[in-house]
Amino acid sequence: MEQIVECLIAGGPQHGLVRRQLWDPEYPGPPVVATGDGAVCIAAACRPSGPGNNRFLLLHPRATGAQILSMIAILSTQAAIAKFHLAG
Repeated sequence: MEQIVECLIAGGPQHGLVRRQLWDPEYPGPPVVATGDGAVCIAAACRPSGPGNNRFLLLHPRATGAQILSMIAILSTQAAIAKFHLAG
């Protein structure tokens, strides 16, 4: 069954953008996104964000280390907030 997932993009012209899109967890591959410059961003990490929901970190081919680390920090913070809300 398809679900709406959030994809956080690291690097490229859409750096920091959160994009929501349909994704089928039964599909063997993670979501991908083509950016404004035509490059394809691929999934590098996935964090659960609640029952049946996931957030993916997508990397632009020319993402810098600093850009990747900053988006990992945001992804981790969002996961901690979601966990806090579920527990509370």
